[in-house]
Amino acid sequence: MSTFLSRIGSYNTVLQMKNKTDGADLSTLMGVYLPCLQNIFGVILFIRMPWIVGQAGVVQACLIIAVCCLTTFLTSVSMSAIATNGVVPAGGSYFMISRTLGPQFGGSVGIIFFLGVSFAASMYIVGAIEILLNYLVPQIIIFDDIWHNMRLYGELMLILLTCIVAVGVKLVNKLATLFLACVILSILCIYVGILGSLGSVDVCEKSVEYNNETFSYLLKVGKDKLLLAECENETYGGHITTGLTNLLDFENFKSNIGPYYQGAGDIAPGVQVGDKDTQVYNDLATSFTILLAIFFPSVTGIMAGSNRSGDLKNAQGSIPKGTIAANLTTTVVYLVTAILCGAAATRQVLCDKYGESIDGGLVMSLIAFPHPYVVVFGCLLSTIGAALQCLIGAPRLLYAIAADDVIPVLKFFSVTLENGEPFRALIATFCIASIGCAIGNVDLVAPIITMFFLVCYSCVNLACTLQSLLQAPNWRPRFTLYHWATSLLGLIMCLTLMFISNWIYAIVALSIAVGIYKYIDFKGAEKEWGDGIRGLQLQAAKYSLLSADRESLHIKNWRPQLLALLSYKETLTEDNQGLLSFSRSLKHGNGLVIVGTVVPYDLIKLLDDNDVLEKQRSLLEQGLKEHKLAGFIQVTCEESIPKGTTTLLQTAGLGGLKPNTILMGWPENWKTKNSFENFSRVVRCATVLRQSVLVARGSFPQRKQKLAGGTIDVWWVVHDGGMMLLIAHLIKQHKTWRKCRLRIFTVAQLEDDSVKMRNDLKNILYELRIDATVQVIEMSNKDISAYTYERTVNMAERNKMMEYMGLTKRQKKRTLSFVVESAHTPGTSGIELDPALMEAEEVLNEMETATQQHEGPAIVEPEEEQDKREPPRQRTHSQNVKLRRYKDKKKRDKDRHFTVRRSQLKTDQLLAMDTSVKLNGLVREHSSEAVLVLMNMPPPVTPFVDSMTDQNYVEYLDVLTEGLNRVLLVRGSGTEVVTVYS
Repeated sequence: MSTFLSRIGSYNTVLQMKNKTDGADLSTLMGVYLPCLQNIFGVILFIRMPWIVGQAGVVQACLIIAVCCLTTFLTSVSMSAIATNGVVPAGGSYFMISRTLGPQFGGSVGIIFFLGVSFAASMYIVGAIEILLNYLVPQIIIFDDIWHNMRLYGELMLILLTCIVAVGVKLVNKLATLFLACVILSILCIYVGILGSLGSVDVCEKSVEYNNETFSYLLKVGKDKLLLAECENETYGGHITTGLTNLLDFENFKSNIGPYYQGAGDIAPGVQVGDKDTQVYNDLATSFTILLAIFFPSVTGIMAGSNRSGDLKNAQGSIPKGTIAANLTTTVVYLVTAILCGAAATRQVLCDKYGESIDGGLVMSLIAFPHPYVVVFGCLLSTIGAALQCLIGAPRLLYAIAADDVIPVLKFFSVTLENGEPFRALIATFCIASIGCAIGNVDLVAPIITMFFLVCYSCVNLACTLQSLLQAPNWRPRFTLYHWATSLLGLIMCLTLMFISNWIYAIVALSIAVGIYKYIDFKGAEKEWGDGIRGLQLQAAKYSLLSADRESLHIKNWRPQLLALLSYKETLTEDNQGLLSFSRSLKHGNGLVIVGTVVPYDLIKLLDDNDVLEKQRSLLEQGLKEHKLAGFIQVTCEESIPKGTTTLLQTAGLGGLKPNTILMGWPENWKTKNSFENFSRVVRCATVLRQSVLVARGSFPQRKQKLAGGTIDVWWVVHDGGMMLLIAHLIKQHKTWRKCRLRIFTVAQLEDDSVKMRNDLKNILYELRIDATVQVIEMSNKDISAYTYERTVNMAERNKMMEYMGLTKRQKKRTLSFVVESAHTPGTSGIELDPALMEAEEVLNEMETATQQHEGPAIVEPEEEQDKREPPRQRTHSQNVKLRRYKDKKKRDKDRHFTVRRSQLKTDQLLAMDTSVKLNGLVREHSSEAVLVLMNMPPPVTPFVDSMTDQNYVEYLDVLTEGLNRVLLVRGSGTEVVTVYS
């Protein structure tokens, strides 16, 4: 017994700032059970329980208690499972939720819980002031309006208690035993008084007729009011009756079973007060849900034990046992108290909230043994003690959130004094609590606290539900008496209680939580705690991917899912920035965006040094972040850029989220380097994979640039499934292009009906809900121009020279770029290629020393890799013989040129070049001032013959887009992407 008493004397309710130490030896009783009891029992039990029973009746009052206690019981079970799935340090509920649901949920719910605890401090203070002014020292009332007095003295007491906490935390800790003893002693005195029928009080009662029913009400009795002896005189016409009964008065208990809800200002249900100075009336409209919201704060406090897990000898066993035992104990106490109140007092006395009919007495104190002041003083001390605990616990909770750095704006509160006390967080708690004190009414503050605690409890149940359903490998709680269904029921009950209590407060509380969640998600800390939300996301993603992969995509659900091919650079170049910016311009398509690049290294050689890949990923992630582009990164490592690009095209994406559109830049250096080969390879691979291709040529607007106006011109020459129309429409939705006008051009031959084509196109745009103007341009059949012949002859002579020299396929690739550059050098005849041929020997000599360049769309091999390339191959005997024959032939006939006559040109080459030149002329004539031109990109020649075929293809495209400021070449996959149906 002496050991037990000494442990009671050393009972400590203050949450320690440190985690578990060697001296952590608190048992279930001292570390969990008693702290939970002290936090659960509060001011509502003593000053509102009789009033709730009087208004709701015994049955509905017990139902209110059962609903509230069942909600906290289910939450206790969920919390026990979470708390026993690992160590819970200081921070309690915040730590459990944040480590289970992630920093976003943890931070938002932690702040909500902090607000709830801070408002709870104000509720206890206002309750203490109500006891002082109504039942102990009414002489200190200054203002006629009682609520002004409540506010004034509430703020003064808050200042006093805050100063005590700031300088005397150890004193508060030592007084914890006294505060707890006051609560238990007061409850025992009440039970002894009720069971012994030791209390008695007379009241002045009158009757009134309303709707053919007789209702009784009480008159105010006390100093400066009606004297009880005057009750039965002619002035008041009442009669004196007893207000308290014994337990054997079943008639009184029976009359108290049903509800007796009153409106604001009622002396009886539906009967308005006539004389506020003499009649006892109800000051607040009541209903089942309103009383539920007022009572719920009296069942909170179940997390007091989990908050102290670092000080427990066996936290895994103590937290479930102590928390659930405290919850069951308080449930029994509340139910028994409600039933005894219904049996011990009349309805009218129970409905007298402030004891105005009993000379300003507290109903619970008049029932108690041996003296009313035992309960009054005990209630006062317990409420002050509860307020001190809130003022100690709330700052520590705020400090834990700030120290985790999940909310940057709260970093200021992560600082403590030399003694380890979070003084800055205490000031924040004081400011929040002062708002509750300014309200000055327990009945108005209690619903606010209810909402904050219900949000927190909802997330505890949600966390347990998710972890149980997802069955994460790390979910191994020692407490096994839980089930996901009970946690889900607890979650549903919490949310239901929120909205049936006060839907406006519920929306406000949830809005605050959502707002904090989004703030943390947008600017919060980058934490990874292996939370359940992450697991839920992975499960949902798996299910969605499997579902999307099984179902065929309908045309109405088609959207551009981009694979943006960026060049491998050590920094984000202007070209890469432009592609990222343009990718964001298509965000209204709500499609997938994958940013990919090929690193020209041997992956095996990077085993010991993976910095190259990590730096490239970080660079691309930086680009996504700067452009606020939601997408994925895919980096492929391959020595051969063409092979790496092919691999990237085939492996990007997963399941139903594979890219259907390739976005790449125009190879501006195609004349001097072999980038044309990789460019055409991408187009061919996209055709095989049934992917669309977008090629951006020119300087595109950066991410913050907005165009003031202009036109977006779509040159719709070939039907591509509506790809160009859809892309133009999506571009125009972005703020960069929003002020631009959309124009559609289509090309007609002389024999076509231009008017009909224009009307048909207008109808199509109308049915597609695309706002644009339409123009039909006629392409003349005039003779082929000299410039067209010149460009075509250029290509033919280049091809013939390669064939004549007898180079191998690999040597042609090495030599071709040099010849093309010579053919396009200013001042060089486009027809006579003798200067280039005379330098053929130099080309072949360079082939022996030059290195193979791996070149893709705007991709350049790093200089440090140049020394790693294979040694040059020696010229073959056959090549030397052919080169010697060529020199001898030139010496014999200097005037004869290696030329191609017009009559020798291939028809398909000539027609392709003629079409490119004519169409380019039309576009430059009508769209030279356009901010963007969209054009159909013709397909490459199939089947693939050699690199010269690809060279010719890129030259056609170069001629087609020559002289235009900003062009987007569009090649559809052949699949319809727009529909006229909704």
